[in-house]
Amino acid sequence: MHKTSLKELFRFSRKEQAGIVLLLLLVWLTSRAPDLWFYLHGTAPPDTAGCAAALRSLEAAAADVTNKPLAPDLPADRVAAAVVPAALFYFDPNTLPAEGWQRLGVSARTAATIDRYRQKGGRFRSAADLERIYGLSPSLCRQLQPYVRITGSVADRRPDSSMHAERRDTAYHYGARHRKPLPQAIDVNAADTAEWQLLPGIGPGFARRIVAFREKLGGFYDVSQVGECYGLPDSTFKKIQPLLQISNGSLKKIDLNLTDEKSLAAHPYIRYKLARLIIQYRSAHGAFRRVEELRQLPLVDDVIYRKIEHYIVITF
Repeated sequence: MHKTSLKELFRFSRKEQAGIVLLLLLVWLTSRAPDLWFYLHGTAPPDTAGCAAALRSLEAAAADVTNKPLAPDLPADRVAAAVVPAALFYFDPNTLPAEGWQRLGVSARTAATIDRYRQKGGRFRSAADLERIYGLSPSLCRQLQPYVRITGSVADRRPDSSMHAERRDTAYHYGARHRKPLPQAIDVNAADTAEWQLLPGIGPGFARRIVAFREKLGGFYDVSQVGECYGLPDSTFKKIQPLLQISNGSLKKIDLNLTDEKSLAAHPYIRYKLARLIIQYRSAHGAFRRVEELRQLPLVDDVIYRKIEHYIVITF
């Protein structure tokens, strides 16, 4: 019976045999498709040998031009003229217009850069200053340097000239105008952001953050609370702490029996979990009668209680 099963397994009808033959034909055509494609649409392979030969020929020509010696019978006073293009001429880089730079072989973009440099007060003091021009190739710079002729009024000026003295004077007056005034003590409950910025290490960002923290709290009851401001380094707080004073102004307080959960959670010392517990306690036990009842909540330890008791009030 086993042999009969194998025969039955490999017995196909005419349609099945035709399908198998067609499938095998498709497989063969698919495998030969890349070769057929390249045969019909193929391109000649790149001539790498020709490219290599052309490159070697170009390198040999460049080396021949570089190493070619000057004619032995050329007079010494004409050697410079033989190696320098005829377009070069003597020029003062402090007065030469953009068109003149282009005649010397400098690109229009680089000539415009030089013009902007001079318009901003820049000056060339020697031929070596050409090396600082952005966009000027080293080879062209070496060709131009022998033709630089700078007038004495600029070339003989010492680096520490009146222009440098003017810069120092300007820097001094700028620093004098923008120097922070000497820090003075401020009231942490009344100071605005401008007053906070007068303290050492306090910029606009920290000033805004401290004032926003104070508003969320409802005021400071102790100067040490400033050090709790998010992101304020402990070293900065210790530096400004001697300059902090506190007034006897009243704090903004929260009524435990009238405030909703969202308003309670907005206080930095209460937050969402404790606010939810307060609402649940109030729903289960009725209104709070004493502030000390907060100690019965799981999240309220002695540290938390000492912080929030200053901001809690109870009305019936």
